[in-house]
Amino acid sequence: MWGLHLKRRSKWWYYYRAVPKQYRDVEARSQICFSLKTSDFSKAKLRAAQISADLEEEWQKAVDLGISLSSRNEARRYEAATQCQLDRGLAPTNSNSMSNDELLMRLRMLLDRAASVPEQKALLGLVEVPQMSMMEGFERFWAHIEDEWSGLSHDQVRAKRNGYLKALSNFREAVGDVPLYQVERRHAMDFRTWWLKRLKKRGLKPHTGNKDINALRRLITTNYDIDAYQAVNPFARIKLKDEPQTPRIPFSSEQIKNAIKPGALGKLHPDFVLLFRLLVNTGMRPVEAIGLELSDIRLDHEVPHVHIRRNGIRGLKTDHSERLIPLLGASLDAAKELVDAGGWGKRAGKNMYATSLINQHLRENGIVTEKQQSLYSLRHWFQDQLTKQDVIDRAQAQLMGHKFHRPKYGYGKDLQELRDIIVRFAIEAP
Repeated sequence: MWGLHLKRRSKWWYYYRAVPKQYRDVEARSQICFSLKTSDFSKAKLRAAQISADLEEEWQKAVDLGISLSSRNEARRYEAATQCQLDRGLAPTNSNSMSNDELLMRLRMLLDRAASVPEQKALLGLVEVPQMSMMEGFERFWAHIEDEWSGLSHDQVRAKRNGYLKALSNFREAVGDVPLYQVERRHAMDFRTWWLKRLKKRGLKPHTGNKDINALRRLITTNYDIDAYQAVNPFARIKLKDEPQTPRIPFSSEQIKNAIKPGALGKLHPDFVLLFRLLVNTGMRPVEAIGLELSDIRLDHEVPHVHIRRNGIRGLKTDHSERLIPLLGASLDAAKELVDAGGWGKRAGKNMYATSLINQHLRENGIVTEKQQSLYSLRHWFQDQLTKQDVIDRAQAQLMGHKFHRPKYGYGKDLQELRDIIVRFAIEAP
């Protein structure tokens, strides 16, 4: 019966009601139907009115609390139960982990203060841990760390995200589809063993496997933190024993001079040849250089320079990375060409693609013969030159975009002073 939430079946009256839209997030049922155990309409009407009032009070209370203890979504329901326990000053836990004393204390708490049925279940630890898949856990984790990647370039975001997706794919191949909250120590150890065999079979370095282990450990830790779930991370203390990293070898000045000669890099696209030349004499990271906007290049200044800063194309590796770098010789010529071309255009921010192509052509054209050399060796060459010139540590950190591990006073060297440092070893355009 409309408005009274009554329906008659044979001679008996039933309470029958669809859950209002505004309460669907706090009520697991979409329809509520049960017998009022009376054939008398007057009694049925009174009982239905009382039931409606009780239901609406309980629903509104859940909404007012800002929680979803009866949400259809398992993860949200568990988050709400965790928050409910925290709000009462309790450590989040489930009933299986409670001591008898803890359980009695919580029961007394419920006797002293009225609570809805969903709240009672939450406080007694009866809300089950969500059976969230590892991929669902990743998407939740990824949203949680948005502040880490929201300012990065498309390439940087893709590389960061793909690192976690690769770890998940390898874990699934090694162990199978295990829900996040069912991952145990034995699964983590199986994954470690899988990686040991893979390293031996493919001749890989241990740090390759450790990247996956670290990614999964962080993913699980973050989900535990979101839910205030207290448990030892199954991936704790299982890193593979790493080998000392082979240091990257800097370019020699002769290699750089040969590489910037016209045609030295073969059929490499002129845009990427320009990027290589721009990196000479600057110590910029490739991602910083290909992420420059026109407003970051100041050719009209007394000391032509670039301003490495966060912009619309990419973020920065660290706060210390923001800096001013004078342009001289080959890099100054390259910067002028870049401005004349109107900027990077479709190449802007495509660091991974550019780096891969340049490294390929450096090897194919005989510029690079050592495995430890790559495009990044230009940055190592720049650091080497600063060291050979006995440049003070603070000025080196200022030019390289490194943290200066001492209290920072004053502003450091100005552009003219930085230019005077670089001019001692700057390579001129051919």
